[in-house]
Amino acid sequence: MSSPLYADGARGLLDLDERVVVGDRVDGSGVLRHMRDLDRLSLRDLAMLSIIVSDNTATNRLIERVGLGRVGERLREWGCSRTQLTRKMYDFEAAKRGHENVMTPRETVSLLLRLHRGECEDRATSDAVLAVLEQCQDRTMLLRYLPYGTKVPHKTGTLDESRNDAAIVPGDRPVIVAAFTRKVRDTGAAVSWLGVLGWCAYRAAGNSGEPLPPELTRTA
Repeated sequence: MSSPLYADGARGLLDLDERVVVGDRVDGSGVLRHMRDLDRLSLRDLAMLSIIVSDNTATNRLIERVGLGRVGERLREWGCSRTQLTRKMYDFEAAKRGHENVMTPRETVSLLLRLHRGECEDRATSDAVLAVLEQCQDRTMLLRYLPYGTKVPHKTGTLDESRNDAAIVPGDRPVIVAAFTRKVRDTGAAVSWLGVLGWCAYRAAGNSGEPLPPELTRTA
């Protein structure tokens, strides 16, 4: 959601400082469902919450403001024909009707590459989105074994049987990686595997670091 939102802001189609009613809360990840006295937030702050703590309520307000159709237009404009946002978070009735949100690793990498190249409208807009992605607090997947404090623009996604992460791993030769899982039975093994993959990307990007323990790489 952040890239289409910020791109529309850069085009003057909306104001990121516009304050909207927080409204109905939904369950799942995030903090707004616990903050019942908070009435309004800016689109910018909603985007921050959506990325930093995967706040489902914040994401829904952004979807309502930008619009499913507009997001779809942006994705097609950026060459993402398989990525689809067709319903809000926790909209189980829409899910029963077959409306599912879909992303692919390849198209996710292409979106991150666009940001890395400064092609989300312009360099300033791309950097603004990357700055938000750097604040994502879930470091249990691709960032799991990276040195503490390493700044990595990334976004995780978690459902009952999936653990997903996509990142721009910094270094002399930056590496963009997206790893999606499904039908996960052992979440510990899944996030460990993602962590090993992230560490490999970190080394491939030209960064130094101690090798991972053999027992870790064997079990990942």
